[in-house]
Amino acid sequence: MTALRLLLISHTYSAPINHAKLEALARRVSLTVITPHMWRDALFTVVADRPLSSAYQWHRLPVHLNGRLMYHVYSLRALDRLIQQTRPDVVHVEEEPPSLALAELALLKPRRRYKLTCFTWENIPRSAGLPGVEAFNLRRCDGIIAGNREAEGVVRRKGFSGPMQVIPQLGVDAGLFRPAAQPAEGRADFCVGFIGRMAEEKGVRTLLAAARELRGVRLMLVGGGPLASEIRTWAARHEMAGRVEHIAPVSHEAVPHYLRQMDCLVLPSRSTPKWKEQFGHVLIEAMACGVPVIGSNSGAIPEVIAEAGLIFPEGDARALGAAIERLRDDPALRLRLGRAGRERVLAHYTHDRIAAATAEFLEQISAA
Repeated sequence: MTALRLLLISHTYSAPINHAKLEALARRVSLTVITPHMWRDALFTVVADRPLSSAYQWHRLPVHLNGRLMYHVYSLRALDRLIQQTRPDVVHVEEEPPSLALAELALLKPRRRYKLTCFTWENIPRSAGLPGVEAFNLRRCDGIIAGNREAEGVVRRKGFSGPMQVIPQLGVDAGLFRPAAQPAEGRADFCVGFIGRMAEEKGVRTLLAAARELRGVRLMLVGGGPLASEIRTWAARHEMAGRVEHIAPVSHEAVPHYLRQMDCLVLPSRSTPKWKEQFGHVLIEAMACGVPVIGSNSGAIPEVIAEAGLIFPEGDARALGAAIERLRDDPALRLRLGRAGRERVLAHYTHDRIAAATAEFLEQISAA
């Protein structure tokens, strides 16, 4: 059986840490990848390095309006030339339905005769991008992958009736993110961790308020953002400086080291009118390390955790404090949830699992 010829286009793979999924996907399909030659994020700029793997073809192209998710575009001529060379069965654009990058492939589709699919995380129904672009793209798409169930519902309500599958965009390396060889001993305090952006929507204030009322608990906060300096001031004002450790952002490879120092990880995200948690990748990283997790009920967090952790109402510091106390006082529960989290990641969230599900869905689209 001839392998599916897949052309995958996304700014996501400008970052080398995301290439592991591509390697897993290339074991199942004949893969060509197009990324921007660099991507200018709100916080930093990523220059696309050539991957070490030769299992797939990889092309870096300049983009106009770099860093603007809905508005960046490639050279239409360069895209057309690569499509002529690779003759894909499916072009999978991992950008949101209103994006102009997807519209470029929708424009080329009738002439080049490939199946077109895209990816969406957006779990709040709202208008984005230029007027009319999303409706045009949805008419041209043969299938869509959604990163969470609510995102699937959003696209359905916008009128898309074609095949859809819920598959996260990226998984986790279960070899890198693994439990400690031996459990840590002699900890004086129960270590509650947070890794991510220090921003209003990530609920750090809720976590601080919860920890303030707990004895025998210390916080390890890893990351940067607009609230970083406020956290240090808050800890000093409430005489918690000795119980709050703030660590600047660390490399992806260093994250497991910090996770394995935690007794639990908390993702206390708070929804806003324009955003709610779309996945919470740090959850599956912690779960892969056997660290029990506590998450708010914002967006997709309960969907990701399922029965492998604890959930509290977003913004409710008292409920979060009770969940932390429950884990602090019950070592057997911590052990059970840690094991359940690792098992859930191995079953659903490794790079290999996600690549397999993605390849299977796209093969179905190609054969339809």
